[in-house]
Amino acid sequence: MPIDKKRFEGVSDRLEEEMLYFLKKHKGKAFTADEIMRETSFYVYLDLPVSSKTSPFMVANFVAVLHDLVSKEVISRKVVDNRMYFMATA
Repeated sequence: MPIDKKRFEGVSDRLEEEMLYFLKKHKGKAFTADEIMRETSFYVYLDLPVSSKTSPFMVANFVAVLHDLVSKEVISRKVVDNRMYFMATA
C-alpha cells in the first residue's frame, strides 16, 4: 500500500540507528545480517508460513540498508567461511 510524500519524509532512519547502536555496543565483534536483524525492531520470523512469501524481500531490504552503511564507511563488511559479516568501523 503506497504512502504519501509527507509521511515518507517524516520517517526517521531508526533502523540504521538501531544497526549502528548494536554494532558499536559490540565493537570488536562482527555479526551476520541475521544476527543483527534479531537485535532490531525489523526482525522477520522466517519460520512462519505467512511470512514465507515475503520474507526474502524483507531480508533483502534489511541487507540493502547494511550495504548502505558500508558505502557510508560507518561499518565494514567481510566474507568469512562463505558468510558475510558486518562490524562497526568507529
